[in-house]
Amino acid sequence: MEIKKEQTMIDTLARAHMNEADFEWNDEQLRRLAAILPRWAAGEEGHLRLGHIELEAAKCELTSESDINGVENEFERLHNTSFDLLIDYEEHQKVKDSLKNKCETPPVSCWIPRWKRIAGKLGISHVDLTTNTIDFKQINILPNVVPLLLIAHTTPQNVIIVYGKRRNLKEEVDFQTVLRHSYSNIPHGSLQTIYLLTKNLLDLYSQLFSRQVTPEFRTKHFRCLPSLWLQYDIVGPMLDAIRGKSAPKLSDISLNEATANWVHRRWDNYQYLTYLNELSGRVRGEVYNHPIFPWVCDFTSASSGFRQLNRTKYRLCKGDDQLREMFAREPSHHVPELLSDIGYMVYRARVEPKENLCKHVRRKWVPEEYPQTMSRMFEWTPDECIPEFYDDPSIFKSRHPDMPNLQYPEFVTSSEQFITWHRSMLENEQVSKDLHRWIDLVFGYNLSPENSKNALNLHLCFVEKNRRGLRTNGMVQLFDRPHPSRVPLDYDPKSDSYQLKLDLFGYGMNSNSNSSRSRSQIPDLENERQTEHEENHYQIYQEIKKIRRLRHKTHFNSMVSLMEVMAQIVLAPHLSGRFDDPAHIRHCIRMFAFRIPVNFQKLFDFLLNPAQDFPEANEFAFFAAIQLNIPTTVGYLWYWVLGVCGLRLKLAHIAKRSQLILLKEVDSLKKSIRLCHHMEMCVVAAFQQLLEDEEACIQSVHRLMPVITRSLSQSALEDLIRPMIELIQCETSVKLLDRRFLMHVSICYGTHTFLDLFLPPIVEACASMNCDRSVVAKESIMWLAKRYGPVICAKFITSNLLRIMASCYEGFELVGIQQEPMVIQTAVFNMILQGDETCSRIESLLSEIVLTYSATFITVQFLPFCVDLIEQFHKRPSVQLEPGLVSVFRIVELSIRSMSDHQLMNYLEEFIIQKVIYRVLTIIVDDSSQFSSVRVRNIIICKVCQLLYSITQKIGTENTRIYAIQPFKLLFSTFAEIYETSEELRINVRKRTQESTLFEVPLWIVEDVIDKFAKEWGVPYLSSFCDDPAFLIPFVSNSATSSSPNASIPIAHSPPTQFAAYSLGSMPSGNRLFSLSASSPVSSMNNLGGLSLCDAGALSAVWCARVSAAVCGVDNYRFDHLSLCNFTAHQEKIRKLASISNENSFVSASSDKTVKLWSIKPELDEIGCQWTYQNHTRPVHDVNILADNSIASTDGILHVWDPFRTALLAQMEWDSKEGSGGNIMKIENVDRHILAAICSLHSTVKLFDSRVGGWTCELKVTLGHGLTRALTVRDNGNKMAVALSNGTLAILDARNGKINALAQTNSTHTVSAYPNRGAQFRVRLDDGRVILNGPSVTVLRGEITLDEPTFY
Repeated sequence: MEIKKEQTMIDTLARAHMNEADFEWNDEQLRRLAAILPRWAAGEEGHLRLGHIELEAAKCELTSESDINGVENEFERLHNTSFDLLIDYEEHQKVKDSLKNKCETPPVSCWIPRWKRIAGKLGISHVDLTTNTIDFKQINILPNVVPLLLIAHTTPQNVIIVYGKRRNLKEEVDFQTVLRHSYSNIPHGSLQTIYLLTKNLLDLYSQLFSRQVTPEFRTKHFRCLPSLWLQYDIVGPMLDAIRGKSAPKLSDISLNEATANWVHRRWDNYQYLTYLNELSGRVRGEVYNHPIFPWVCDFTSASSGFRQLNRTKYRLCKGDDQLREMFAREPSHHVPELLSDIGYMVYRARVEPKENLCKHVRRKWVPEEYPQTMSRMFEWTPDECIPEFYDDPSIFKSRHPDMPNLQYPEFVTSSEQFITWHRSMLENEQVSKDLHRWIDLVFGYNLSPENSKNALNLHLCFVEKNRRGLRTNGMVQLFDRPHPSRVPLDYDPKSDSYQLKLDLFGYGMNSNSNSSRSRSQIPDLENERQTEHEENHYQIYQEIKKIRRLRHKTHFNSMVSLMEVMAQIVLAPHLSGRFDDPAHIRHCIRMFAFRIPVNFQKLFDFLLNPAQDFPEANEFAFFAAIQLNIPTTVGYLWYWVLGVCGLRLKLAHIAKRSQLILLKEVDSLKKSIRLCHHMEMCVVAAFQQLLEDEEACIQSVHRLMPVITRSLSQSALEDLIRPMIELIQCETSVKLLDRRFLMHVSICYGTHTFLDLFLPPIVEACASMNCDRSVVAKESIMWLAKRYGPVICAKFITSNLLRIMASCYEGFELVGIQQEPMVIQTAVFNMILQGDETCSRIESLLSEIVLTYSATFITVQFLPFCVDLIEQFHKRPSVQLEPGLVSVFRIVELSIRSMSDHQLMNYLEEFIIQKVIYRVLTIIVDDSSQFSSVRVRNIIICKVCQLLYSITQKIGTENTRIYAIQPFKLLFSTFAEIYETSEELRINVRKRTQESTLFEVPLWIVEDVIDKFAKEWGVPYLSSFCDDPAFLIPFVSNSATSSSPNASIPIAHSPPTQFAAYSLGSMPSGNRLFSLSASSPVSSMNNLGGLSLCDAGALSAVWCARVSAAVCGVDNYRFDHLSLCNFTAHQEKIRKLASISNENSFVSASSDKTVKLWSIKPELDEIGCQWTYQNHTRPVHDVNILADNSIASTDGILHVWDPFRTALLAQMEWDSKEGSGGNIMKIENVDRHILAAICSLHSTVKLFDSRVGGWTCELKVTLGHGLTRALTVRDNGNKMAVALSNGTLAILDARNGKINALAQTNSTHTVSAYPNRGAQFRVRLDDGRVILNGPSVTVLRGEITLDEPTFY
């Protein structure tokens, strides 16, 4: 009933999915596709393109080479009639007669009608171009079936299958590849993973049985998504039968037979190595999964120079010491890979395109760096060889004109001769007698974790931690015992000593015993002799059962094949690369029965004894689910993953999902995340799939982030960093810049990761052209600046804002009609660039930060940044730095508006005038300075003149003459040297000498600058800034009467007129942020000199030093920017503090029998508690926070409670088996949901799971006497240190309870324990410190430091 209920649920959801989606697939699209099918069918097979959509398609034609019997069998399975349990005598005789008269008839006569019937059964469109008939059907999706779009025919004997989309090889992995690398894809034989895959298979069987389809399942026709969701290609077996039987492959032979062939020299070395590579799934042309052959010689001699085959090439190249050093690191391994993509590309450098070489080897094309000779190739590479060096002479000839051919040794004269010689070296007796040792390292038992450590052969793929996604490449172990050596040339066949040795290793010479690929163990029911006269009811029953099995043979075979696929999932590590071989599967079931879970053993008994009563076909899925006892959590997880993967249409770009469907998918994923537990890989893969979906990505992240924060492990979260950052960088992701979402991200990934990876794209969003995105980003950045304080703000926020300002002016595009600087009197001071508007947003944000933390940011960071940028441009001018010069002027203008008069005058002459303005002017007027164009130089001159004018408006004319006269003198002297005045007062360009290096400033700039300041100051006053005042006469003779020196006109960009005032409040005590001598950083108005945002406020000297250190790049983050406050409420001493993940709250446990919740409010000097938990009856010993922000505290009894709902979730006593209780004294977080607890009267550690609401297991710490006294946990529970009263210190693994290390000391008084650096634990005692490093113990004063042991 459960299976039927689930099937009904699937159909209901599928119908809702179909009705709500707005499909573009219609009759018109079908006719367009039908029109292009003949042209596509006549050409080469490939992806079928319908407009901008690419579809996967397959074309087959019935020929004389087709497997007619196989085609008929597949038609029978796809045309299967409804299952009927009843059978009478007439039906009995009918079935028997049909078996006797069965004959083989070609299916050509009814070829197209049969396919049309299949299309109708599957609910897909059918096109017959031979009769011009088109049968349109709406898209019908089965969750576990590869989606089909239509079946078509262009000739009477062909068929074209069009799938629903182009296959993505990165996402849809061949299932055999998944099983081949089961050590990573199904780690440690994870029962949860096996159950989920089995649930997929049972659901697929139900889906097809309900449509009267009974295929024989084969692993090669399955595709596996990264979420471990299986999809079956229902027409795959039919297409294989139509194409006909291909030539026999080496991999069709059993491993035992192939090994025997090589041992007895019926196969040569090359053939056997090719077989092993095929069996391990290695394919020629795949960069990361290419066949591997051994290097056998060093190419120094034609008959010697053989390498050692008992060691890998990597070990020979690197040495044992380096391999042991690599093993000491994390993750511990000896060999990263035997054939890297770099090595593969270097080997094939002469025949590979240049693009591939630059992609894998080195971005810059340097052909001289590639090895030129075979001997140099052998010396350089740590990788093994490839078969092309044994069979392909063309690999030596270069296709690149600048790369010479690969040189072969001197003792051969051509590449063909080299291949012949090299092949003979491979078959040399010296190689043959040791090749089995190399096979043990690459394909054999030395790949196993136990043996690989001694052989220095532990590969990275076996120990790689926290890998996400399905593994599709890596090592594959084919042998679990040492490989037998080859029969010597002088072997005497009469002696059976070698035969006996071979049998002991398990490679018998009876090679035909397991070679059959038919179900030899299944009785041949068709040829069984029938008894003519039944003597009793039992015989009659057996006869009826046999006839029913014959009648429903396709159903029976379908059930058997499904169980065989299940068996291959369970026994994947022991299949030795051979799949879909019934005899081999049954052999592995017998050989490795101890590896099969008990529930599966009962089901697999049907495969070993097919004569027993099978369940009925219509009840098989229900029977198997009951037999396997699939956990409820896996069933629920399957159900919700179904909502994400199974019901999700695979027709990319053909249809868009409605908003309701989108929300259902997101909600399904949310519920599956809560249930994931040990199935994180499939849940994370489903989430990544939604992140890559343009329709669902933003909503998925925004809605699921709170759940992800609480549910997934840290390693799973790290895999989501890159796609989430890419989403934040998207111009439409306004929601992801909201501070509520950013709060979850910062809590989830931690402050350091958030600041390093997530903050830069958020800062960049402030300069976005999308106004909404820019506004939200600005609000969030200001919130983050206040949240993290001045040091973090200076290091990560303002530093990035200053850099982004330069990017606003890339291109130097002008606004409106001023596309080029024209000869206009007001062009210089009214010139507006398109980046000014964007830059003003960043400028206002910097102003608010300065307003919050005072002008210290200007003096410590802003002005030094400007000086450094100018010096960089002076040393090495570049196009990238030119926009930075314009941003420097905006930063300086912001600075002079924000500083007080006193601060401005202190920094005016030395920094602003000398190091910024005067320095820029000397660069601009020097013609030897390189700029990208004259236009860019002119724009920068205009911008520096605007800045000069703003400074004069701020400080007044007299201060300008005293402190800022140098830039004006430089400008006017430059103008005077470039231009001269004739007697008619005409301005002409002065003749320049060859030594002159002055840039010819355009006349319109000179006229506008002189006119502007003449009107502002008057000609007499302006002449005091010129060495030659007569030069000004022609420029000012026609000017209007000069205005008052204090007059001003609007400039291109004006400062903000009003700023909101921010105050941190009074901070009379504690870690003061602002100096006592300075007023609070509140904006004040000062009429003299204009607006001042921070009149007198300044950070204290300590904080100035911290900000300066942060700006200088010192990685010493300080988060103590909050003032010290008094938290008053407890009546007795506080024993423990614990912070809540929102980083704004914490709890405290006290001897007054209470636990209090506090919120941090920096604007207050004294804070009261938010809530008090009062259910404890004794002093509280310890308190901890769980992942869902529930709180665990103990007063001898464990209390788990929710402070936000004020509800008690669980209350647990130690509940000792011995009958004597005890007080729970210490609790520690093992992971997000599990707590470890110790008791004062016992020597064990108990684990509490918040999801279960009770104790889950009890770990024994020591077999001797002693009571637990201290506890600490590290590495998410991977390591746990426990100190006992008898002086014993122990390190346990909380995952399996294994004791990894023990140490004995004389001390019996343990104070506390906590993690130390690296792999150490530190236990504080009252008498001394003991450092345990392997077997040695050193006693120091105060503490014990316990190292994690290292094993080799």
